[in-house]
Amino acid sequence: MKKKDLYAFMRGLKLAKFEHPRSTYAVNKNKRQVQVIITDMEKAVEPDAKMKEFQKEREDLAKKHCEKDEKGNPKLTRVPDPNNPGGVQMIYEIPGQDNEKSTYRKELTKIEKKFKADIDKHEEKVKKYNEEFLDEESEYKVFMIDLSFLEAHEKCPQNVMDLIFWMVREDG
Repeated sequence: MKKKDLYAFMRGLKLAKFEHPRSTYAVNKNKRQVQVIITDMEKAVEPDAKMKEFQKEREDLAKKHCEKDEKGNPKLTRVPDPNNPGGVQMIYEIPGQDNEKSTYRKELTKIEKKFKADIDKHEEKVKKYNEEFLDEESEYKVFMIDLSFLEAHEKCPQNVMDLIFWMVREDG
C-alpha cells in the first residue's frame, strides 16, 4: 500500500459501521494505527515559523478588509477545499479581492513579497510531499480480517468495501 492509499483507507475505516466485535476491533485497531501514521506524515508539510507568520499577517489583513455582519463579525463563505476532495473551507468575504488596484490586493502583494522565499520553500515542500513522498510504499502492516467472516457476519456497502479492501484477507 502506498502512503497516499492510507488516506482513502482511513476514510473507509471511518465509514465502516460493523456490529460484530471482531469486525469493530479490526476497524478500530487499523483506524488508530493509521491515524498515528497520517499525523506523523503530515508533520513533514507543516508550516515553519516564517510561514505561520505569513499566514497570520494574511489572515489579519483579510479580517481588516472583509465585510462584517451587524455584530461586527467577519462574514464567511463556504467554498470547496482544494486540498480535501469533498471538503469545504470557510473564506472571508472581501470586496474587491480580485481587483489588482484595491487596497486589500496592494497590501496582500506587499506581504507576499516580504515572505516570497518562505512561500516558495513551503510550496516546494508540499509539492515534493504530494508528488514523491505519497507515492512511496508504506511500511504499515494492516490488521486483517477474513472475507468469509465478513460475509457471514456483516453487511458492507460497496463504497466502503472499496476503501477498506486492504484489511480483507481472501480465504484459501
